[in-house]
Amino acid sequence: MTLSECEFTEDDLLSRAVRGVTGTGRQKRPRWALMTDVFLCGSGVAHALCRRFGVDPNEYLRK
Repeated sequence: MTLSECEFTEDDLLSRAVRGVTGTGRQKRPRWALMTDVFLCGSGVAHALCRRFGVDPNEYLRK
């Protein structure tokens, strides 16, 4: 797919989105929980996305 004259694969875009998930609040939440908010999916899909792109779904990040 071409975006702003740059070529990306769907895997590349998903990988960037998964790795870019961070929190901003005071409370820490597991990465998978933040992923459910970003991707509007359930916990199983969020865990699978984390594993697929090599990040720890249970790593706590600031919300």
